[in-house]
Amino acid sequence: MNKGSRTKEIILNTASILFARKGYATVTMKDICESTELSRGGLYRHFSSTKEIFIEILNRDLELNSAAVDAALQNNVSALRIFQHYLNQEKEAALSRDRGFYFAVHEFAFLEPDQRKYFNHRVEKSREILSKIFLYGQERGEFGQFDIPVVSMHILYFWDSIKTSSSILTITEEEIEKQMEFIKELIQ
Repeated sequence: MNKGSRTKEIILNTASILFARKGYATVTMKDICESTELSRGGLYRHFSSTKEIFIEILNRDLELNSAAVDAALQNNVSALRIFQHYLNQEKEAALSRDRGFYFAVHEFAFLEPDQRKYFNHRVEKSREILSKIFLYGQERGEFGQFDIPVVSMHILYFWDSIKTSSSILTITEEEIEKQMEFIKELIQ
């Protein structure tokens, strides 16, 4: 990784933490400069706005998830194992110290109405990732027969709700584990 790519990763990682702690609306380019110890020019060399940074964080997350699932499928990893990893990753995000990021995602969507089409696309891509896992699992006989698009959307809406709510409500790991067991029943 070259210096420019490393700097960009530092910006994205730092901004993600700032958005999680302060919300989307209150984070400024100045905040990011101070937290990364970059000059304004150094930051603006990579990004022109907090909006651009936020979208890049979301894109990176989706690309990493898609690539991880594709790699697991190509390596013939058990569908049950892939899905359990997905559930664990979502649980970890819901319980994370930086779970406020998911609240910031909703704040971003409301403050940037021009991004609604992007969010619909993002949901569709996430549904495709889950559907890919489920179809793979059905083909291997690891999952029962169920309506893949409906169950995929149910799971996406569930996790979105949990991750957003966990930034303002007390949601225990035990409560999440019980819901995860219920989700697993949907695919058997």
